[in-house]
Amino acid sequence: MTEHPIWNPATGITDLDADPAQLSASEIPGIKAVWTDQRKRLKGSTQLSDFTEKLSREWAIETGVIENLYEIERGVTQTLIERGFQAELLSHGSTNKPRDYVIQLLRDQKDALDGVFDFVKSDRALSASYVKELHAVLLRSQDTTEGLDAQGRHVEVPLIKGAWKTLANYPVRDGITFTYCSPEHVGSEMDQLIKMHAEHVAKSVPSEVQAAWLHHRFTQIHPFQDGNGRVARAIASLVLVKDGLFPLVVTRDDKPTYLDALEAADSGNLKPLIDLIAKLQISQFRKASAISESLLVEEDVQAALGGLLKAADKVAADQLAALRGVFDLAHILEDDLCDRLAAIAPTVSTALQRVSDGATAFVTKSNSETDHYFRAQIIDNAKNHIGYFADTGEYRSWVALNMRWSRRGQLVFANHGIGRPFNGSLICAPFLEFKDTDEEGQMRATLVPLAEEGFVFFYNEDRERLLSRFRPWRESVLKVALKELTQNL
Repeated sequence: MTEHPIWNPATGITDLDADPAQLSASEIPGIKAVWTDQRKRLKGSTQLSDFTEKLSREWAIETGVIENLYEIERGVTQTLIERGFQAELLSHGSTNKPRDYVIQLLRDQKDALDGVFDFVKSDRALSASYVKELHAVLLRSQDTTEGLDAQGRHVEVPLIKGAWKTLANYPVRDGITFTYCSPEHVGSEMDQLIKMHAEHVAKSVPSEVQAAWLHHRFTQIHPFQDGNGRVARAIASLVLVKDGLFPLVVTRDDKPTYLDALEAADSGNLKPLIDLIAKLQISQFRKASAISESLLVEEDVQAALGGLLKAADKVAADQLAALRGVFDLAHILEDDLCDRLAAIAPTVSTALQRVSDGATAFVTKSNSETDHYFRAQIIDNAKNHIGYFADTGEYRSWVALNMRWSRRGQLVFANHGIGRPFNGSLICAPFLEFKDTDEEGQMRATLVPLAEEGFVFFYNEDRERLLSRFRPWRESVLKVALKELTQNL
């Protein structure tokens, strides 16, 4: 049987082998700055506590799903996030394990994340003893796990909670044995992990780089008999939360990308894992942006009842000027889109002419008189497909590839605010719209979403790093758009 070492006995775990500044994700400082400001504004509100509670429930559910501890239907998952961990919410057939057992696992996992929040508040440094404590909470309701005996046979062994493994735990996939740190070296390797992490903290290594390194090197060691993935995501979450960010919520939909990123890290490339962490932070930021909107509605009602001024925050003029720097970045992305769409327009036009004589494709860009176009489509795309509140009040623009053949179509990239009030972030949200005339001469429009995630960007991003982040996303959207167009000729 072939062996594939994840942990190298000759070197043990290794430190970062690239400049942390080069590995970092340019969007993270923006997320941190905007969310810190929002959190101050929301402090003490039921909206913030509800958001945090639901985020903890989502983390608890998904961290077990991706480890195949249980299965929970998507609809039931959302109900559990909204209403809490109650056994009666797990209907027959919605999970593959006894429902009381699943509920207890969920509660254990949520307790562990709640403990991470408490740990951050206490301002303690990460230690081996805390990692063991975290493991004991996460696996509180599990009694056994799989191990290997002296002959290499798989056996069911009692699960030792909160203590390093005493037996090798090398998984076998497709005839390949993946080897981690052997039991006799776990203690020293974990001490080294904690020491290196403390050095990263002292050097102010960007938190997403810290979290990715800590997660990966921990999984290389695999110090526990079971539960290593859950502990890895918990300690990565600790690093992120401590820096004012969101916990690391890896969902079942993220699992393939997550596993690929870990494999890349095994080969020495930590960047895909760092980028995934940044992407997941954007996802949580998008959800969090809705909190301010709901609170603002309540504040406006209270202000009207009391005859007071509108209850929106009055941001200092200098701060507002800094936040509006994101508009300049939006112009850069718009110019980039214009150039890219203009480059593909002749090819698109040629393809359409093969279907319809006189067909054409051309690029247009919004101005002060047309920037309100597509408002209904933008709101529909935001609310029903991507999942955020679209604010077109502070900033709005669009770039479109217009297509005319026997049908009419437009590929639109729309830039606008995400959440309310304006916080220094914008989102680029793409969609296709097809227009046809029916038998009664009425124009019918069909909206086709093109991305599960819009491209969110922030006022404090570096221009060149922003473009390097934007262009791969732009190309992935164009690939989807052209495929949709091919199917709708």
